[in-house]
Amino acid sequence: MDVPYLRRVLIPFWVIQLIFIIISLGDSAYLLSVYAQGQTENGTCGDYYNGYYDCSVTVTAPPILLAFYGLVVAFSIVSIALIVTEIVLYARQRLPAKIYFAFQLTNVLLWTVLFAMCINGIVVGYDSILIIVSVIISWVAMIGALIYSSVMFHRYQVKGSGFGAGYGNGYNPGGHAVAA
Repeated sequence: MDVPYLRRVLIPFWVIQLIFIIISLGDSAYLLSVYAQGQTENGTCGDYYNGYYDCSVTVTAPPILLAFYGLVVAFSIVSIALIVTEIVLYARQRLPAKIYFAFQLTNVLLWTVLFAMCINGIVVGYDSILIIVSVIISWVAMIGALIYSSVMFHRYQVKGSGFGAGYGNGYNPGGHAVAA
């Protein structure tokens, strides 16, 4: 492995990301299954009238809300797969800077879409507070990991093929200025 990653930086990012991605995955999968069956969040099938639940009235969620929960589930699964791949590659010491940066960029792009949809959900008033909080914390952790990966990628690019390769001595036998 050409890139000397710091475990004290990578492991907290991975732990925070995985915890809050799993929370958002579980909550959105639960709400998706509840609303897809036409039930309320407390497991009943309709409105409460005179001591009983009227199951002829089902609770339907707006289709955009079901699509949002579906996207949270899909993006969470993709992000978990990318993070587990990063961990495996790091453990085998085969995590190049380009791959780590690409994985982080993909995660940030996916969760930026979810963050924007959460902001829209706050405005409309349809979202679960647990999903909102977990998406925001995951998004912030992914931004931090993206910053770290971009620093490592920049160091890798500046040093050439690996850390320690350097720019070279800049020797110019003709004595003329070299255009950059």
